Amino acid sequence: MQVIPIRTRLITESDEFLDVIVEGMNSIGLGFEDGDILGVAETPLGTTEGRVVRLDAVEISPRARELAERYEMHPAVAQLVINEADEILGGIPHVLLTIKNNTLMANAGVDKSNVPLGHASLLPSDPTQSAGHLRELIQERFEKNVGVLVIDSRTQPLRLGNIGMALGVAGFRPVADDRGRKDLFGNELRITRRAIADNLSSACVAVMGESDESIPAALIRDAPIEMVNGTFDSSEMWISPHECMYMAIFEQWKRDSTSI
Repeated sequence: MQVIPIRTRLITESDEFLDVIVEGMNSIGLGFEDGDILGVAETPLGTTEGRVVRLDAVEISPRARELAERYEMHPAVAQLVINEADEILGGIPHVLLTIKNNTLMANAGVDKSNVPLGHASLLPSDPTQSAGHLRELIQERFEKNVGVLVIDSRTQPLRLGNIGMALGVAGFRPVADDRGRKDLFGNELRITRRAIADNLSSACVAVMGESDESIPAALIRDAPIEMVNGTFDSSEMWISPHECMYMAIFEQWKRDSTSI
């Protein structure tokens, strides 16, 4: 499997995202082939979708001011997190732990990196639709059957550093279900499912970086995927909180602490 970084010029709100990516691909003699996966970072994609906001234009609520003071945040960022999150679970200095689209993430995806000073970026409104749209454009323009990943980064519990996470997927199955298969010693797998889209997202993050690399996309070639004609949102990649080892244990801990 190859993961090829695609370096581009600075992407602005007035750009067509795919045009800039193709321009970067052409500069290194790279073209699409059937079975390729285009992984794209959510911030530059969201920039072209109007998802960058001015902080001084955000109307700040009393709750946002309270959260900002408690967690040492910019009040406008706290307000954007409130607007974007489905649930706010708590926080540490500068960061709120939230649930958005049934996924744990920092600040509901609100980010001040890789945007102009005084601005913040929001996640694409519908990452799955964005992935499907990019895939359709590539099929129409280049007549190639490809997959598309819209990628964000996230942290893992008790692990240092960021990994990749798929927000939206088009053209291939994001999870491989190995339940019922046998391991090397004939033991039947009961719970194992492989997070194909998230693993590929991490491979992309490894070559794209997250600072000043100016690599908003990567092309994955010869990946072990099942190509399909469809799109997949976060509901295809999450489990309910009571099935999640981390969330279930935390909820039990909260109940036990309350009862003491």
